[in-house]
Amino acid sequence: MPILTAVPLWVWPLFAALVLLGLKSRQERSLPMAVVFLLPAVGLVTVPTLVALPHAGFALGAHALAYAAGAAAGYRLQGRWILAKGGGRVRLAGESLTLAGMMTLFSAKFVHGAMTAVAPAAVSGLVYVVAFAAVTGLAAGLFGGRALRTIIAPAMA
Repeated sequence: MPILTAVPLWVWPLFAALVLLGLKSRQERSLPMAVVFLLPAVGLVTVPTLVALPHAGFALGAHALAYAAGAAAGYRLQGRWILAKGGGRVRLAGESLTLAGMMTLFSAKFVHGAMTAVAPAAVSGLVYVVAFAAVTGLAAGLFGGRALRTIIAPAMA
């Protein structure tokens, strides 16, 4: 319980906003292409954390490999969700991967913050560093691959 009460207040509205956005993504929607260009930026939120970790080189390497795997999967999956594209907008089918990806990144950062506070020795271990980097890299890569597929998809009605 102390972990939940020690969390900064701004984290809970962020969590609620991410859940609402993720739930909205489960319905068909039309987005400006500008939003698609911003999707890969979601994955960058963990990079400063990775650089600050002990074994940062391993962290960045694991993150890059996992990002590539996630991007390949995201690229492949996104093809089935693009319904129309044109006029600076894209219409997407509803899917749950956006919610899962956002919750994975949020949860990883949340757990990392809690672990840093209660078990700093564990956070400095190589296994933790590589696991954290791989999980966040995979989730971030999904967003990057999905954005790439959407951007290069031909216009369609």
